[in-house]
This record gives sequence, C-alpha cells and structure tokens, in this order.
Amino acid sequence: MTKHSTTPRPNPRAAAGGAALGATLFGAVVGGAAAAAGTLGKVKSGEMTKQEAARTVAREAGTTGIAAGAAVGVAGALGLGGILSFVGIVAVATGTKYALDSALNPAPAQAPEKVAAKATAKTARKKPAKDASKKASAKPAEKTSARKSTKDSAKKTTKKTDTDSSDPVQ
Repeated sequence: MTKHSTTPRPNPRAAAGGAALGATLFGAVVGGAAAAAGTLGKVKSGEMTKQEAARTVAREAGTTGIAAGAAVGVAGALGLGGILSFVGIVAVATGTKYALDSALNPAPAQAPEKVAAKATAKTARKKPAKDASKKASAKPAEKTSARKSTKDSAKKTTKKTDTDSSDPVQ
C-alpha cells in the first residue's frame, strides 16, 4: 500500500508571480525613495513646488515598481537562473523603465529661439571665406622655362681669374 502525500507541491509559476509582486513593491519603494531624495533639495530651494515633487515621486515609484516587477516576472517565466536571470532582469527592467519614462515624459520641443541660436553658433564657428579682392591684387608669378633658367645660371657663374684665390692679400 502506497501512501500519498497530502501536501501540495509548489507551483513554479505561482512562485514566479509572488516574486514579481514582491519585486514590484520593492521597486516602488526604492524608486519613490530615490525620487524623494532628488526632489527634496529642489523643493527647499524653491525650484519645485510640493505638488510637483509629489507627482514626480509617485511617477518614479510607479514606473520603477512596474519595471522591476515585469523584469522579475519575465525572468521567472523563462526559468532563467544564476547570472542569466541577473542579466535578464537588468535588461528587461532597463527597457521597461525607459519605455515608461518616454511615454510619460515626452521630450519637450525646443523653442524656435534656441534652434536659431544653435544654427547661428554653428555658422559662427566656421572659417570666414577668403576675400576675392585679395586674390585679384596679387602679382602673378613670372613664368620661366627650364631652358631660360639654365642660361641665366650659366651667366651668373663667375669666371676664373689668373689670380690665386687662396691668397687673401691680393
């Protein structure tokens, strides 16, 4: 007679779901704490109101929690272990956080003044064009042929005299 165990076996998928929920809560706490630390100085200096800081903290807590939970859920569902689970969690969490931040915080469009200022700064750095009037006033170089230059050099050579060139007193 065999005795059957009445203890239910743990379901690996349920364990992954519990881990994902725990990671979501942990990510929300860590993300919210980091955002609170970052906005605290801005509120004290008057750069940000308390309401803006609260919205920032809530948004960061939510997006970080979702990213952490999704990453752990994906790693658990794929059955990754060891270093692969670490790399997978980092990759999925980074991608998820980036996507959420991009969706919730679209990049502000640049003001036309800033775009014009950038264009002016780029053109100001370029070297100025050479003045065409300077080119016209320059003297053209004399053209000489190889035959003429050889004749000139032959004329310029000194003739030997009968005097001894080694005697300095003459």
